[in-house]
Amino acid sequence: MGVDLYEELNLCDAGDIFVIPSNLEKSFDQIDGAVSFIHEKGVFPVVIGGDHSIGYPDVRAIAPHIDGRVGIIHLDRHIDMQERDMDERMHTTPWFHATNIPNAPASNLVQMGIGGWYGSRPGMKVARERRSTVITISDVEELGVEKAVEIALECAWKDADAVFLSFDIDSIDAGFVPGTGSPEPGGLLPREALKALRMVAREGICGMEVVEIAPPYDVSDMTAQLGCRAIMDVLGTLVEEGHLGKRPKPSRDREEQRPAEDALGGTS
Repeated sequence: MGVDLYEELNLCDAGDIFVIPSNLEKSFDQIDGAVSFIHEKGVFPVVIGGDHSIGYPDVRAIAPHIDGRVGIIHLDRHIDMQERDMDERMHTTPWFHATNIPNAPASNLVQMGIGGWYGSRPGMKVARERRSTVITISDVEELGVEKAVEIALECAWKDADAVFLSFDIDSIDAGFVPGTGSPEPGGLLPREALKALRMVAREGICGMEVVEIAPPYDVSDMTAQLGCRAIMDVLGTLVEEGHLGKRPKPSRDREEQRPAEDALGGTS
């Protein structure tokens, strides 16, 4: 890729967001407030979980700062779209609630890699009713990663002004990511996931989260390293394409080049 992130970007670890483990709703408010503050300053947020419940407050924080629709591309083995789990909004529910946000409609939600045996009937029912796009792991295998991502981009960007990227590490085959809470055999290969993330980033995104990395379960930090690699590949692609950093946006089809934004930050 030929990108040095330290040369191209002003990188900052904004620190940990204070959450209350016994109170998910107050934790959501904390996450919403912190991510919103970062985004409204013109800084690109990279949010590192934590479990996938943070997807809802992350989108809730960013959506008000987008003039039009926000699309969501979500890589995962699980649909995460039921309304409640054990009577709470948690890691199996973020997209039900995120797509209740007025400018983040389910029609612009794409879920790719779905097919784990932790399947949620309520979540699939909601996805069908709300007409979100579900690309299963079997679809990816049949179509190939490039075609699957092309479909995802077309659906997420339809009439949208921005796209948020959510990467659940358990979308990767369990043999490569032992350090996660819901490992699933038969998922994406690391190189397939990284290629998909780069393709999404090439079109530009308004924020990114990496979730479900559980260090206590990890082996030789291999899961954490893949999560870090995903972030670096996305940031590198955003720089390469002129969406972030100091480089001009590459000319495509002789379009006029535009100066890119220069701000970047992250929360963890």
